[in-house]
Amino acid sequence: MAGAALVVGGTTGVSNAATTPPGPSPFDAVGTYGVVTTTHPDAVGCNGYKVVGSGTVTGNRITGTGTWSQTEDACTATVPGQWDINGKVTVTQTDGSHLYFTYHLNAPLTSDTMVYPTGTFTITGGDGAFDEAVGSGKMNATVNLLDKAHVTANLSGSMGFRWQI
Repeated sequence: MAGAALVVGGTTGVSNAATTPPGPSPFDAVGTYGVVTTTHPDAVGCNGYKVVGSGTVTGNRITGTGTWSQTEDACTATVPGQWDINGKVTVTQTDGSHLYFTYHLNAPLTSDTMVYPTGTFTITGGDGAFDEAVGSGKMNATVNLLDKAHVTANLSGSMGFRWQI
């Protein structure tokens, strides 16, 4: 049998040995959107606003220009002297894939009309090209309280995928 080929796993010269999955890679995105605010129904526990936003998003892991849809609670009663902001975003890519993430931001309460919330985001999943997406990072926003049609959010972190068994 001197001329026999090594056959492992059905393919000549190839092993089916386990490989280490690639780790998370950079995720950066910029959302540009407008918001509509209404008084939050919890005037004591939140004392702030319900916020709904929509617009566009681009990024290094997003194909083309996607859409940005968000909801958030922007409260002034939960952290003294701060805006305490918790939200959810759905990014819809041009192929219909969805990426979901939550965020938590803070910003000082001031009399200035410009607000610069900063904090973190967590990727909670997705579908299509973003199926089983996970990740996290830093998020900051720029909000002019007199021009709610032009809000910007910048995200910088990492994204990977859960391995399906």
